[in-house]
Amino acid sequence: MEDQVILEISDFFKFFFVDPRLIFSYLNDVFEKKYNSMIYIEEIENGFLFVFKDFESLKIRAKPLTKSDFKEIRSNNIDESNFFQKFFIPKEEFPKEGVILYIKIISGNKSKIIPYIKNFIHSISQNVKIEIDDEQNLFFKIQHFDDIKKYANSLMNRYYKT
Repeated sequence: MEDQVILEISDFFKFFFVDPRLIFSYLNDVFEKKYNSMIYIEEIENGFLFVFKDFESLKIRAKPLTKSDFKEIRSNNIDESNFFQKFFIPKEEFPKEGVILYIKIISGNKSKIIPYIKNFIHSISQNVKIEIDDEQNLFFKIQHFDDIKKYANSLMNRYYKT
């Protein structure tokens, strides 16, 4: 079995979550019950850690969204969508200049991990700009709140349909 994959995502809280502990507790419960703990989310200062059991778990959770995924997301029960959206900040609070987030790969093979992260992010929106530094850590700029909403809806869809 391959080693764990750990990703640190920084500068996330103030732009996205109303109360990160609520969503992390909910998601960790889902991961434990439905996915045999293939992933765990832990809060850290100004961000969080995604801890994947192995590279295969990352590939499953970071599988790029398809057009049919987005059709399915739009047709889901609106009550479920509203449930997930309540964890995220309202559109009025999203900075007009957008936000820059940082993903540091703590453990795992960076050359294998980066393409999966990039493909997943770009499957949500091609508008998200991604840069990679010398250490092969990713910076991505999200310009529009609608991209956050697509991400939230994709989370909701993945966790409710399984």
